[in-house]
Amino acid sequence: MSPDLKRMRRVSIIWGSIMLLLVIGVTILGFVYKNETKKYKAFEKSIVEQATTYLKNNNLTEASLEELIEYEVIELTEDYQKQCDGYVIQKKDNYKSYIKCQNYQTKGYES
Repeated sequence: MSPDLKRMRRVSIIWGSIMLLLVIGVTILGFVYKNETKKYKAFEKSIVEQATTYLKNNNLTEASLEELIEYEVIELTEDYQKQCDGYVIQKKDNYKSYIKCQNYQTKGYES
């Protein structure tokens, strides 16, 4: 093998290794992010489930998290009460919750 081919082979192996490490790193970051946001996604879903009846019965299209707590529509652990703010809004025929917590914010949240 000529010296140029050996050099090209080493460079190819190095770049291939770097690309593989980058793909593995991004994949790990994706799994970590998904795992950390899982509890907030469940919280959003829980708020919608509990608030839907309240909004329908009172003919409302929006309610804040504070209002839902005040009228005892939802029960939150102290962690969420201290850390999170949010609201539920009706969009067409379904409801969507938006929350803003210390380490998480729903995409589209407007304060």
